[in-house]
Amino acid sequence: MELTLEEFIKRNNITAEDWNESLVEWDTLREIGLDHFSKLEQRKETAELFARIIQRCKKVHSVRWRVKDPEHLMEKIVRKTLETSDSYNPQYNDIDKNNYHEIVTDLVGVRALHLFKDDCFEIDEYLREIWNTKETPVYYVRGGDETGDGLERFDIKQHPAGYRSIHYVFESQPLNQKIYSEVQVRTIFEEGWSEIDHKVRYPNFSDNEQVAYFLRIFNRLAGSADEMGTFVKDLVSEIEETNNELSRIKEENLSIKNENEKNIAEIDRLFASLEASNNKNSNQEELVKDLKGQVDKLKSQTQKRPMYKVKKSEPSSVKVSKAKSLLDLLDEIEAQSVESIPVVEPKVVKRVVKRPVHKRKPANEKT
Repeated sequence: MELTLEEFIKRNNITAEDWNESLVEWDTLREIGLDHFSKLEQRKETAELFARIIQRCKKVHSVRWRVKDPEHLMEKIVRKTLETSDSYNPQYNDIDKNNYHEIVTDLVGVRALHLFKDDCFEIDEYLREIWNTKETPVYYVRGGDETGDGLERFDIKQHPAGYRSIHYVFESQPLNQKIYSEVQVRTIFEEGWSEIDHKVRYPNFSDNEQVAYFLRIFNRLAGSADEMGTFVKDLVSEIEETNNELSRIKEENLSIKNENEKNIAEIDRLFASLEASNNKNSNQEELVKDLKGQVDKLKSQTQKRPMYKVKKSEPSSVKVSKAKSLLDLLDEIEAQSVESIPVVEPKVVKRVVKRPVHKRKPANEKT
């Protein structure tokens, strides 16, 4: 990696004024760049390891990774050592070849993309079970975004450019040197917006207000797309739950119907036995007792909680009438014990029907 100061400043759009105000020396900066360049393959292996492990999470749709470009690393250090810059960080003031890998936390970068907004919570639990975080993960939001329940575990910050993402810094030591890796978790829609934003905004249009205005509109559309995705997912879940509940109710109604039909059939049998018992008092009392039990079962079934109507064949008028009369009978039986029911001998009463007698008129009688 052969690079002069003049080439570095020109290729990374660093002004002479910024370079002169920076607190880092060129020799130190160049040594850091060379050391990082020599460890690129080693750090790529670290990134691939992170990507493979993260991809195992079922809520992760896809994973991207990169190792920071040496010149981008050097340019970042210049910005971080500018006291007049918004990016200034005093931790970078004493940076050198021996400690930069502990100060710069995104030498290895991994992005985990997911489909729905609330997938991030399961991904969060998965990541924390595997690695220890260097600091509290940061949940970046856009101004105006709602911050609901479940975000207490994050440090919530408003991103000036409107990025929505969760940032983790994990520590690992694959070989003989500790290194920090930054893992970003965001939705696919947010990834699309951020990639386009980065592509068109930097470096040529970073200060163009018209471009920034439409990128803000695009940002809101991406946020709305995330909300719509969550809504559609919840809608599908609600429909499936309703269908399952209707199926369960239909099966329960069918079971109750079958049980009622069995009870009615048994009651029919008991009525037939009761009618056939005639004067056999003991048998009659036992049949009345059994009949009461069957009516109790039928009444219990009819008192079950109301359920959704399901399409079924109408019962015959005979069964409906009989069930209603049986419930009336139940009330009468409960009013008196079986022992108090008097035994009445069945009597056969013939009804005499008198037919009118028409007298024949004499033939010689005038009408």
